Amino acid sequence: MKHSVKITLILLLIFLLAQFIGLLVVSQYIDIKISAISGKTVLNEETYDITGIQPPEIENESLSFIYIALAIVIGTVLILLIIKYKKRYLWKIWFFLSVFICLLISLSPFVYLLLLYLVSGLEILAYPVTFVLAALFAWMKTWRNNVYVHNFTELFIYGGLAAVIVPVLNMTSVVIIIVIISIYDMYAVWKSKHMVKMAKFQAKEKLFAGLYIPYSIGNEVTKKISKRVGKIKKGKGVKVKTGSAILGGGDIAFPLLFSGVLFKTTGMVFAHVITSLTSMLALGLLFFYSQKKKFYPAMPFIATGLFIGYGLVRLVLLI
Repeated sequence: MKHSVKITLILLLIFLLAQFIGLLVVSQYIDIKISAISGKTVLNEETYDITGIQPPEIENESLSFIYIALAIVIGTVLILLIIKYKKRYLWKIWFFLSVFICLLISLSPFVYLLLLYLVSGLEILAYPVTFVLAALFAWMKTWRNNVYVHNFTELFIYGGLAAVIVPVLNMTSVVIIIVIISIYDMYAVWKSKHMVKMAKFQAKEKLFAGLYIPYSIGNEVTKKISKRVGKIKKGKGVKVKTGSAILGGGDIAFPLLFSGVLFKTTGMVFAHVITSLTSMLALGLLFFYSQKKKFYPAMPFIATGLFIGYGLVRLVLLI
């Protein structure tokens, strides 16, 4: 088993929370009911108007995977160039802007609804309030980061990303992109190993796109439990493990995109819930059977969980 049971459960719980929060974000930006009935994506334009950020205009949703694949290739090349020429400040600026924009999109509908609930008319302040919150969290994550800020913001970042990308995808394109990413993930980790190189660079810079759980959190839990049951005696302690557990941001984002597209296609929350749960279970099996100090491509396993979940959804709909 790659990580302890406690650390593994924490990773899986945060992964699942990010999927469900992403569901809420997507539901604020897309009119799910009308989209499911009409077969075309219908946007809640007033929600997008808060930030002024709109999804790209793509006529054929079935071909949108091409643009996403190109964006991934370009992004990977840029990161590798930053690593090669050691341009740390460029990575920090890129990281800050990415986090800021995703948080701005993700938080704005909830800030709007909160202000509207508190005092009617106060919702006009939604954009400046969200701007400040997103900028503050992005700044803390980039220059004053700690494990709690890092993982808290991870819960919301991918919802913002999904709100921009899910509208341009349909089931055909999202299945293709999941297959492409899974193959790419295996190649990048097992063959070229450039994914490992990028992960190590991000971890070294303490600017990691994805979940980061240090073993020290598990150590603190173990100590508290041991004290309560009387296992720690004078002069003795418990074994302390060093290191950390990580899960790449793409391993959270791509299943959310898949589940989000399935959600807008079927119009049913249970579809998103099923694929989120099956992908989480597949990820859990990977953690259980993987070995310590080895890198594994998570997407092929997550993709398997997603497709099994999709099959279950189709079966339920037939019944």
